[in-house]
Amino acid sequence: MAMDINPQWITLIAASTAMIASIAGPFVNTRIAKFEFKANVLSVNRQKWIDTMRDLVASLNSQLLIATAFRQTLEEPTGVIIAKDPELSRRVENLLRTVSKIELMLNPLEQDHQQLNVLTKEAIDQLRSPLLEDGVEDRIEVISRDITQVLQGILKQEWARVKRGE
Repeated sequence: MAMDINPQWITLIAASTAMIASIAGPFVNTRIAKFEFKANVLSVNRQKWIDTMRDLVASLNSQLLIATAFRQTLEEPTGVIIAKDPELSRRVENLLRTVSKIELMLNPLEQDHQQLNVLTKEAIDQLRSPLLEDGVEDRIEVISRDITQVLQGILKQEWARVKRGE
């Protein structure tokens, strides 16, 4: 049994479809463009963050190891030596600035970021420990390796977010 379809219905359906497409098309395109823009901006910013953190932690580790080596050669209290030596004072200032920059770039709500912050503070505390205390250099080296390991985990997560466009 053949079903007769009224040509007016076909015209109405075609016109309705065209109207819906003309209204929805720009809306969908705008949504897609906003999503792509947001993803690109976030990815670029996240990549800059990754690069900056990698550089800062590399600087931190080298500054910690140099400061530790200086500390091991001192015979007077560290504060007195730093106050007398402008070069050493500048190095300590740079180390503390690096620690501060790292802290400002971390998210205090994320556990691995908190762990990285704790490690940097622990390294500074080790440098401030009594001058005659043995093993500070070894402890700083362990902390430095731990800092690198924690950062590698953080960077891996952030890079995965970049690849997902977050």
